[in-house]
This record gives sequence, structure tokens and C-alpha cells, in this order.
Amino acid sequence: MINPTRLARAAALTVAVALLAAVGLHPTPLRADTDTEALLQELEGKSPEERLRLLKITVDEGRSSKEIYFHLGNAYFAVNDVQGAILAFGKALELDPQYFKAAVNLALMYDEQESYPRALEVFELAASIEPENPDVWSHMGNTYYAQGNYAKAMELYRKALALDADATHALYSVGVAFADAGIFREAVRYWTRVSALEPESELGRSAAENVELLNRYLIPR
Repeated sequence: MINPTRLARAAALTVAVALLAAVGLHPTPLRADTDTEALLQELEGKSPEERLRLLKITVDEGRSSKEIYFHLGNAYFAVNDVQGAILAFGKALELDPQYFKAAVNLALMYDEQESYPRALEVFELAASIEPENPDVWSHMGNTYYAQGNYAKAMELYRKALALDADATHALYSVGVAFADAGIFREAVRYWTRVSALEPESELGRSAAENVELLNRYLIPR
């Protein structure tokens, strides 16, 4: 049966999971001047362990860049090494303090560790870089939600939806809040919208699964 209290934390990591999708690694270490598009092509098809091993070789040989540290962070996260991911994303931000993707993933790693003040600090940095990005506000809302500050969380979800009425991370999280409060029909309404907007994404599939479970077990017919 669905456990709504765990869904907010699952939703908070969705962006990090999305950034990890389809990333492999070329058999030889990468050059520091490889552009992002070429890097993604080079990283395709290898196991998480192999990606991590070869990216570490690249860094150890001094051929690093903010993008390589970013992908190194993703590789650490893929093998469940959150502390390694924190160090790598932090290094990417040292090289470029305006590196939005690294800031978001670093904040998500602190959230995963339940280091909520640090997570909020880095989310604020990410929001200052891209204030019109609705996902930053919804993920920040998830961090407040995890601490029991539901009013602040809902304020940030509303901010995200004001920026984009179809912001799926915010819609998903509002569904979590309704499910957690036992207002299951509203949760179904929000999650149904997420699954309609992104039927093939991990978030959309999760929303559809939640709807099915609620309809099967918790909503009277």
C-alpha cells in the first residue's frame, strides 16, 4: 500500500535521477575540453561502476572541468555514494559558482542526507541563478515538507505553479501533500495530471502507479 509520507523525499530526488538517465562512459578518460554534448555521447552505455572508475581516472590525471565533476557526482550517486557526490558537485560549483545543475544536485544530496539547512542554502543559490525555474522552488518546498513545515512547502509549490501551471514536480508534490493529509481524491487529481503531462518519465510513471494504488486500496467506490 502507498506510504504518502515517503513520497515527498522520493519526489525530491527525481531531478537527480533524471540527470543520471542514459549516461555511460567511453573506454578512455575524457579530455577536460570536451563539450557537454560530446561528453554525453562519450559517456553512453557503461555501467555505473565503470563510469565512476574512468571519471576518477580522468580527474586524477588532472584533466577535469566543471562538467566532468558534475558527471562524477552523478556517477557517485548512481552507486549510492552520497558523500562522494557531494564532494564532486561541490567541486563543480567551486569551478563555476553559477553552475545551476551542480547546485541543484548538491542541494538534493544534502536533502538525501537530511542535512536540511545545507540543502536549503544551496537551493537558495540555485534559485538565485535561475529564479524562473519552477523545479527549484518545488524541490525547496520538498525540503521544507520533510521538516514538517507544510505551510512553507505549499507556499513554494504555489510559487512554482505560478511560474508554470504544468510544472510536474510541483504538481506531484502537491499530490503528496493531499495524500499525506488523507485527501485522496485531490491527490489522484494532481497525480493524474502529472501522468498525463509526462506519461513516459519516471515521475509520470510514479504518479500513475500512485493513482492506481489509491484507487485500488484507499478511495471508496
